[in-house]
Amino acid sequence: MRFIQTTGDEGWRLTPQRLEAICKDDPDRPRLLILNYPGNPDGSTYSADELRGIADVAKTYRIVLLSDEIYGPLNHRDEHVSIAKFYPEGTIVSGGLSKWCGAGGWRLGTFAFPPSLSRVLRAMAATASETFTATSAPIQYAAVSAFRGSPAIDDYLRRSRQILSTLGGVCTARLRKSGAILPEPKGGFYLFPDFSPLKARLAARGIETGRQLAERALEELGVAFLPGEDFALTPQSLTARLAYVDFDGAAALDAAAKETVDERFVQPHCASVVEGVESLCAWLEG
Repeated sequence: MRFIQTTGDEGWRLTPQRLEAICKDDPDRPRLLILNYPGNPDGSTYSADELRGIADVAKTYRIVLLSDEIYGPLNHRDEHVSIAKFYPEGTIVSGGLSKWCGAGGWRLGTFAFPPSLSRVLRAMAATASETFTATSAPIQYAAVSAFRGSPAIDDYLRRSRQILSTLGGVCTARLRKSGAILPEPKGGFYLFPDFSPLKARLAARGIETGRQLAERALEELGVAFLPGEDFALTPQSLTARLAYVDFDGAAALDAAAKETVDERFVQPHCASVVEGVESLCAWLEG
């Protein structure tokens, strides 16, 4: 396995140029590229033009794409585009229930294969058969309702996107004010701030790695996040993966049906997240 290094300046997204640079020196080597968007850990996503560029490189070098789009329905503008649109013959799309349905633990996943990759499908099915026997009946019934869709599910997703988009924007603005660098989240419910502009200030407090930053924030603030090291960055990277879904989702969704979802909305309905980010930023500034 090989990671293709991306940068915060590029929103942590893969570019066609970086992909081609990996492939051109050994053009005939079989390759599988794994994409994940909207992204975990960064909340970023790809435009149609960006996906078309990646697809063109994949076609040239006959790369098989495994496109993890489990957060696709949580694109904040409901504008998710699958790369399979531009490279259908070489793309496997994975998804599932746990993220967009807010159904953590209901671990039903899906893989959609094109006919041209039927041999891979059969091999994967054979491997899966040795791993599990069946999905439980309650999860199967839930999946039928979820994938069939309904006006109620459409409304649930609309309100979910409104809340996550607004809350993500509020958290991003506050983290930027503290000195962090991070892109505006475009989907899902993650932020990936880079605290390197605060490097000298943190070093003066004995914090020189992302893991030290995460441990100290947990010990001193009770604020939990993962260091960038857990996402293949160097230990010295002062990056962090923050998930902003620590609130009563059912209550927030109910309130979103009656109230305007704006900055004033998230203060009471997503208070633990707002307070956690504010506590972290005040700690960083102090």
